[in-house]
Amino acid sequence: MKKCKILCMLLAVVLVLPIFASCSSGKVVANNVSLKFVIPAEEEGGDEDVRFSKGEIKVEGTKDNPPTVLQAVEEALQEYEVAYKLTSDGASIGEVFGLKQDDSSDAERGYYQYWKCTINGEDSSEGRQSVTKIYDNDEIVFTWTEGSQGRRDTTAADADTTDPSADTTGEIPSNTTAETTEEA
Repeated sequence: MKKCKILCMLLAVVLVLPIFASCSSGKVVANNVSLKFVIPAEEEGGDEDVRFSKGEIKVEGTKDNPPTVLQAVEEALQEYEVAYKLTSDGASIGEVFGLKQDDSSDAERGYYQYWKCTINGEDSSEGRQSVTKIYDNDEIVFTWTEGSQGRRDTTAADADTTDPSADTTGEIPSNTTAETTEEA
C-alpha cells in the first residue's frame, strides 16, 4: 500500500512539473511573421518595387518584453546584412535601401517622406515600432511614403491675413474714461 501511495505521489509531481516550468519561463514567441519593404509604383497601374521580402520569421521575447515590429525588422535586416538606421529616438526605422526619413517646409507647405509601417494592413495604434507588439502570422509591410500638406503653424496661417508691419494698437477715443459717473 505504501508503494502505491509513493508511486501516485511521484506520478502527480511528474505531471505537475511541466505546468510550473511553462509558467516560470515567461518566453513569448511570434511565429510565421512576414516582413516586406515596398516602394509604390510612380505611375497608376505600374508595378510596385519590393525591395525586401521575408516570410516565416520567428521572433522571441518575454512576457515583460514581448516581440515587437522593430525587433523583427532588425533581426531580418541583420540576418541579410542590409544596412539601416533608426530614427533619432531609436523607436523606428529611419533609413534603409538609401531612402531616408525627412521633413521640410516652405512658406506654404510642409513636405514629408518616411517608411510607413502597417501590420496586417492596418496602422499601429501604438505608433512607435519599438513598442508595437507582434503575434503569430502577422504581416508587417513598410511602404515608402512621400507627400505634403498645408502648414498649420501660426506663421503660415497668418501670412495671408495679417500684415506684420501694420499698427495693431488702434485709436482710443478721447471721451472714454475708466469710470463713468452720472450727475443727478
